[in-house]
Amino acid sequence: MCLRPHLRLLPAAIALTAPAWCLAQASFTPSLSEYNWSSTVNQLHMRGIHNQGILGQGVTVALLDTGLNLANPEFVRNSRVLTPYNAVNGSQDVTDTINHGTHVAGIIAAGGNGTGMYGVAPMANLLMIKVFNGGTASATSINNGLDHAIGQGARVINMSFGTTTPLGDAGLRRAASTNQAVLVVAAGNEGGLTPNWPGRYAREDWANGTMLVVGAVDASGRLASFSNKAGDVAGAYLVAPGVNVLSSYGSSYGYMTGTSMAAPAVSGAAALITGYWPYLRANQVAAILLNTADDLGAPGVDAVYGHGLLNVNRALAPIGRYTYRASNGYTVTVPLATKGVALRQPTAVTPSAFAGLRTDVFDDYGRNYRSDEGQALQVRSTLTADMVMGRSEQATTLTTRTDGLGNRWTLQSVPPQASVMRTAPQGVMSPLSAGVQPTATTANDGAASVGVAQWQSAEGWGWSLGNAGLSAASLGVMGSPLGSNLPLNAGTSAVLANPLTALSPAHRFAVLNWAPAPQWQARLAALQPQVPTGYRGPAGQAVLAEAGLTGERATLNLSLGQLSERGLLGGYSHAGLGLDQRSRTVGLQLSGAWQLGRDWLALASWSDTRTASPQASGLLLSGSAVRANAMGIGLARQRLWQAQDQLSVSWLAPLKARSGTYRYSVVEGVDKAGQPMYGEQQVNLGQGAREWQADVRYAWRTDDHATAGQWRATLTVRVHPDHDAQAPSQVAGGVRYQQTF
Repeated sequence: MCLRPHLRLLPAAIALTAPAWCLAQASFTPSLSEYNWSSTVNQLHMRGIHNQGILGQGVTVALLDTGLNLANPEFVRNSRVLTPYNAVNGSQDVTDTINHGTHVAGIIAAGGNGTGMYGVAPMANLLMIKVFNGGTASATSINNGLDHAIGQGARVINMSFGTTTPLGDAGLRRAASTNQAVLVVAAGNEGGLTPNWPGRYAREDWANGTMLVVGAVDASGRLASFSNKAGDVAGAYLVAPGVNVLSSYGSSYGYMTGTSMAAPAVSGAAALITGYWPYLRANQVAAILLNTADDLGAPGVDAVYGHGLLNVNRALAPIGRYTYRASNGYTVTVPLATKGVALRQPTAVTPSAFAGLRTDVFDDYGRNYRSDEGQALQVRSTLTADMVMGRSEQATTLTTRTDGLGNRWTLQSVPPQASVMRTAPQGVMSPLSAGVQPTATTANDGAASVGVAQWQSAEGWGWSLGNAGLSAASLGVMGSPLGSNLPLNAGTSAVLANPLTALSPAHRFAVLNWAPAPQWQARLAALQPQVPTGYRGPAGQAVLAEAGLTGERATLNLSLGQLSERGLLGGYSHAGLGLDQRSRTVGLQLSGAWQLGRDWLALASWSDTRTASPQASGLLLSGSAVRANAMGIGLARQRLWQAQDQLSVSWLAPLKARSGTYRYSVVEGVDKAGQPMYGEQQVNLGQGAREWQADVRYAWRTDDHATAGQWRATLTVRVHPDHDAQAPSQVAGGVRYQQTF
């Protein structure tokens, strides 16, 4: 059997040798020059992989080749070079007189020892099996070599040789039947339409999907002119760098060209996958490498490039879906292509409550990836000037009409809501950690809207319809007769708003109000949360019933409501964390306002909510009811310095969970067979500091004309944002001028 390496020596002027202290490698610490000379590693963009510690540790790669020069700087006194075997005569003499095997070995597993170059799997174990006697190898020696490799526990077997005629397949059949080792074969250098043998055997059923045939491409990703094409083994064929590849050669380094240089790149990649997931079978590893290759040539698997170019980064990343597993036998899958935000912590819960909630998830090949679910839930909100100016303050009254019977019609319009930036941690798709969350997301917490339409009869009957989260102006104290004296701004609205409406900043609403008796008001309201653009958020509805009593100088309002949502207190997740299920929250609010003199108004509110215990779902094994409360006070003054100005000062403690625990089943790792090992983690939803906000607002008109402009100035301070004691305080303010035409 003929071996035809394409060889070009490294010029003597840049020949590299290793100092003695570098030879016994204790860790992977390659130098920059060493990386620059690693042509295969460079062309496959693998530096980040190695920096993560994915190095092929513990995997034995067998090479059926011409031998190994043990005086080469990459292999002298290298503990990862196992006892070699000469399959021709049964000895341990693997002297490499051709240097082909030495070059192939370096591409696979040359170490990062500070000199020369390093290989695709620089910490893999090398088992050199010499099958060549001079420039040829017999079927007997190849069969003996294959049997020896399997017997020594090799997980990858590299065969950078070939012949144009069939050869004995007994050893290949035995190796394939064990499904232990990925069999990597060079396609051949004749420029033919199909690979050589033994690569042609990859199309046989007995190959069991364990064989990969490798063609060569140049640095531009084009198939080398000498490389045999995929032909009738396209289903098992891919390509890798094989032109002018620098590697170990003799006792130094040299360039070689051929499919013999492409095959070890694939063998090294197979070692990386096997080293990280040793429970995978050989045909699984082969399928992963094929299915993650970059498509070249005609779309899909074709007769030239087969599956395409080896992509080690994609091969190590998860494929298909994540499967979450719980100790109670429950499994749930989440597509990796999930768009939008998959996770958001409940509004009333500090993001740090979920810190440390980690579990292993499994891709379609059963590979486990560490997913920091708690970090994914730690989405932070940021106070911006657009937010503090408020939706209600941007409302423009289009028309107000009062007929002769005292009936009043009002129509208001608001512009589109400014985007709210919510920052999430970066999701890392690697064997060391994984996640489906985005780096950062921008959500629109209120769509463009028509605003609010209101009708009020002289007898106290009325209704309001609207969206964009402006229900606060029609409910509670703001909807009472005394409410007309309150400044309609974000500060007073936040203090007096029902916390159930605050859980969905954007919502459609309908309010029906009437006066059952003098000084009494009653209201029924239905609210439908709007899912913010770009979010896979909660959907549901809220129903409120209110009773208010208004005297000459004070009003008191009692509100009872129920929120049904697909989520928890404004938070949601994929099915794995169980925050995607239906939940029911009941809330009670007591609010009031008092006239202090002719122009001063004081206001206050207190709220309490209870969310029912969740059902077991996904990783969530059990949970208790969640209790939360909110409170706020404020002071408002009209005609402070001029006839048409308003001042408001408010202090608000938004809804904060006080109690509630969730118990999760997590996968803490896998055993040797790849089966999950379970543990439990408890999340205390009531932990964290209470957020509070202080707000000062001043508004005034320029004149009394119908087209007069209005100025608004705002300053808001937010302490312990998102109920996180470690989060820095936030300050935002702004001045807005609005001209009505």
